[in-house]
This record gives sequence, C-alpha cells and structure tokens, in this order.
Amino acid sequence: MINTPQEYIKKVCEMFKTYGIKSVTMDDVARELGISKKTLYLHFKDKAELVGMILKMEFKEKAEEFSRVMANKDNAIEELFEYYKVQLKLLANQKPNFIYDLKKYYPSHFDQFHKKKKERMIESMLKNLKRGKKEGLFREDINEDIVTRMHVARIESIMSSGLFSFEEIVSPVFFAEAFKYHVYAIVSDKGRKIFKKNIESITTNT
Repeated sequence: MINTPQEYIKKVCEMFKTYGIKSVTMDDVARELGISKKTLYLHFKDKAELVGMILKMEFKEKAEEFSRVMANKDNAIEELFEYYKVQLKLLANQKPNFIYDLKKYYPSHFDQFHKKKKERMIESMLKNLKRGKKEGLFREDINEDIVTRMHVARIESIMSSGLFSFEEIVSPVFFAEAFKYHVYAIVSDKGRKIFKKNIESITTNT
C-alpha cells in the first residue's frame, strides 16, 4: 500500500514518465494514489512542487548509482567504462515527452536540474582526469579544466544538434564511437593499451 510521501513521489514519477507531465492532472494523481485531493495537497502544495520533488529524487538516485558503480575501481580507465555504461542505461531509460514537458512548462525546474547535472558531470570528469594523469594512463599535457568543459559542451551539442535521432544517441554503436572519440584523445601509450584490451565491453552487457 502506498502511504508515504516518498512512495507517492515514486508513483507519480512513473505516471509523468509514462503519460507526460502536462497530461497528468492532480485529480489523476490523487486517483492513482488512492487518496483524496485534500490529502494530496497536505503533502504537496501544487503540481510544480511535486515536479520539483520528483527531480530532486531522480538526481539523488542517479548520483548514488554513479557513486556505487564507480567505487573501488582499479584505475581511471575502469572508472570511465563504468561511467559510460551507466550513462548509456540512463539515456536508454529517458523519456523524451517527460523532458519536453519539463522544459516547456516548468523551465525553472528544468534549468535547475540541468545545472546540477552539468555540475556533477564536470566534477566527475575533473576527478577522473586528475586520477588518470597521476596513474600515467592519460597524457601529461592535458589541461583538465579545458578538456572537461569541452567534453561536456560536446555532449550537450550532440543532444541538441538535431543531427542524430534519439534512437541513434542511445544505441550501443553510437555510444561506443563517442566513448572512443573521448578516450583516444586523452590516453597515454600506456592507457591506450589498457583501453584497447577492454573496449569490447562497452557494446556488451549494457
């Protein structure tokens, strides 16, 4: 039985991702949760607040997943493999209608979520680059700050360019090419040897 705010949020998140945020009313939410609108509004001031709490939950869960899968990896290249596998899974599970409605009808929430996501990407990339240089797996002459921002900018431009369909972007083939494009630009000779031995795994078991 659903009876806690956190359980409510998870259930509504499923509804929004299935039907889109715009088409789901608070009446629909109350009916799906099996509670009255009066009870619903005791937990959430309005739909905008509910959307914000869903995004907060989503960000927390994804951050925890990244931390879990990347923990205790032997080197920076192994970290990258795990990072890209999780990213591929998240992209494959992404619902375009949810993102579209979020951007159009709740732009402040979208901007805040996007900012936090970008900050997490930058933090993770900087940490990985510094570790890889220290381990001798990445080029010594890398400017970590510039490479990090270039990488994030490239990802954002791919998503918004219109040159690739959503299906192409989330495909293992596309992702493998994007992965190799980034890694081959930063690895040392030592790192390249390790990477070549393991590149096949990026298109399997994902």
